[in-house]
Amino acid sequence: MTYSKRRFELRDRTRDGHEQLDAAVGVFDTLASYRRYVGLLGAFRSTMDGQVSGAAWPAGWDWRPTVVSAALAQDADDLGLAATRPMKAGIDLGEPSALLGALYVLEGSTLGARVLRQRAAALGMRDDFGARHLALMSNDIAQWQSFLLLLDEARDFDIERAAASANEVFDLALRCFESDRVVCQ
Repeated sequence: MTYSKRRFELRDRTRDGHEQLDAAVGVFDTLASYRRYVGLLGAFRSTMDGQVSGAAWPAGWDWRPTVVSAALAQDADDLGLAATRPMKAGIDLGEPSALLGALYVLEGSTLGARVLRQRAAALGMRDDFGARHLALMSNDIAQWQSFLLLLDEARDFDIERAAASANEVFDLALRCFESDRVVCQ
């Protein structure tokens, strides 16, 4: 795996938010807990995928993030969950360091998706039913490595701004996972 000084700086500056989110997500070991996970993640990712797609993309950035909200919507439908609506986020991604901070959280989630994909499989979820988003997120480690190159090569990088943005994204995810937004059909 590619070594990235900025990645580890961001990891250190976002550790608390990351740990709180991991605790809130918990371990899904039943179909009911998996359904909750999919519904709540759907609210978060539809919000953030929309935020990122609406951001002004800096010139010269050829890399693009993994967008999973459509796959999550299909997974939710497979599981009998109502479609989730994006939340109001208000995260300012208008500056490259802020965008990189948000992308650090979103792309970083692909690393954990490999473990979650195995847990989902144990519950009968497949890449074509109920776990499309996990297949999409965990399919290509090169995507994460390409992001790390972008992160490390970005000019005029402001670690404080990137960490603040990453922490805002973790806070939004935590709000989603602490809510009762999932509605079962």
